[in-house]
Amino acid sequence: MSLVLSLFPGGGLLDYAFEAEGFCVVRGPDVIWGGDIRRFHPPKGRFDGIIGGDPCQSHSSLANLVRAKGLEPSFPDMTGDYQRVVEETRPAWFLRENVPKAPDVKPAGYDVRRFMLDNSTLDSGDGTGNEQMRRRRWWFGVREGECPELRAFMDFALHELPDAVQAVAGDAPSVPVAMGGSGKRKATAVAGKAGTLEQWTPGEKEPRRDMAEMLRLQGLPGDWLDHQPWTMSAKRKIVGNGVAVPMGRQLARAIREAMG
Repeated sequence: MSLVLSLFPGGGLLDYAFEAEGFCVVRGPDVIWGGDIRRFHPPKGRFDGIIGGDPCQSHSSLANLVRAKGLEPSFPDMTGDYQRVVEETRPAWFLRENVPKAPDVKPAGYDVRRFMLDNSTLDSGDGTGNEQMRRRRWWFGVREGECPELRAFMDFALHELPDAVQAVAGDAPSVPVAMGGSGKRKATAVAGKAGTLEQWTPGEKEPRRDMAEMLRLQGLPGDWLDHQPWTMSAKRKIVGNGVAVPMGRQLARAIREAMG
């Protein structure tokens, strides 16, 4: 069993995915528990791998709008802290997640590959076959030898609409749904027979998904939040900002196979 350190764990969705695939995950500090990674110095040589996604607010497409109002995003760029912990800990491999515009992480002594993944099937060979659209950039690095291409070890399954949706959509193409941290709907689930989007279109007030639907889309069990002591607003943000579990499990399996 591989011992993995999770950085910026948040609600722990990526941790949940790796644990489901047999990894033992140790969670590092996070602001939602009063932690501060800037004071975190884990021991060298204790962990086989590191996983996690540093805060994305300063790299998101909305960051410029926030700054235009004379404000700063909620969290600064913490790429350097992620890289520092990798260099201090020296695991055999690391996996970092962030938004597409995030800067690269290049720990000394590591061969690193970056790639894009979507939780749906937006592009041929670029999706993991799930209903929710969640496009993210990943960095995978190894300390010894050439970094393998993780995508070569992933199973890009074809997306199949649920029977109930298929009965309504007929032969219409699927349009994966997108969900932000607020839980608001960004696109509809299916396209109408005439090729137009149904249920909601940009410009209208965005409906908020209920928690059961958010959990389902993220690949989590319905009782996952039953004993977590957060407000409903915090729960929506934590679930919406996390890595979709099906995507995380595919990556965990790929790393296990690639690293032997």
